Amino acid sequence: MTMLKVKNVSFGYGDRPVLKDVSFSIGKGSLVALLGPNGCGKTTLLKTMLGLLPLESGEVLFENQPVTGFDRRGLARRIAYVPQIHRASFAFQVLDVVLMGRIPHKGYWTAYNRTDEALAMQALDKLGIAHLHDRPYTEISGGERQMALIARALCQGAHTFILDEPANGLDYGNQIKLLEQLAELATEGYTFVMSTHFPDHVLWVASQVVMLRGGKLVAEGATDDVVTRENLCHLYQADVQVWQLLENFKICVPERLRSRLCDGQRNFMPQAVYDAC
Repeated sequence: MTMLKVKNVSFGYGDRPVLKDVSFSIGKGSLVALLGPNGCGKTTLLKTMLGLLPLESGEVLFENQPVTGFDRRGLARRIAYVPQIHRASFAFQVLDVVLMGRIPHKGYWTAYNRTDEALAMQALDKLGIAHLHDRPYTEISGGERQMALIARALCQGAHTFILDEPANGLDYGNQIKLLEQLAELATEGYTFVMSTHFPDHVLWVASQVVMLRGGKLVAEGATDDVVTRENLCHLYQADVQVWQLLENFKICVPERLRSRLCDGQRNFMPQAVYDAC
């Protein structure tokens, strides 16, 4: 089932074009990565997918309906946005931050009820951070804040998530925890679109990749088909190898590091690395 479809989308700020005739489709339960260098249009594309920017041409469809045809409250019940890590100005409890996801379901001046609180606690528990519910949001780690924002999106009732560089600024351990959680939720039928600067993250968890450079689509499709040496070299203007280490596992290796690993070290390296050399 197709959840999101981007059809010939073009957009610019004034006379500066940012996106140029971009098209791709996303199926239910996919974990899709937007990959590309700084300034290539990733964040702008995410905003067009949320219906936040007026397109010059093309359209974005959600469940076969234009996103611009949804009222904001109705769309928020279906698609959740998770921004880059931010630091709140007020020391709300984590539970209160997650409860904000219920706003699209509430009327003006309507208080949260026990059902809302139960849904918020369920979302926190699903992400393994229920123990943080009474902690000030400003005092938890960056990884925990990002998990709390995803819990807020789950509490929102949405099954499609737009994430802007969710691993940005996280330490290595929290990057792994976050990506593992996204991959697990995708197996449950949730759909994710995330921008990232890390090709290795894409190889770890993404089922589909959209590559952008200069606002144009470079490549799009299944991860194994798209994350290749040729595409990465064109995308980043850098010499990068893609090594198959195990049957279902690849890594990206800069050419200079490949030379260090492969030249004169073959008696000391794992067999998988030897084979890749």
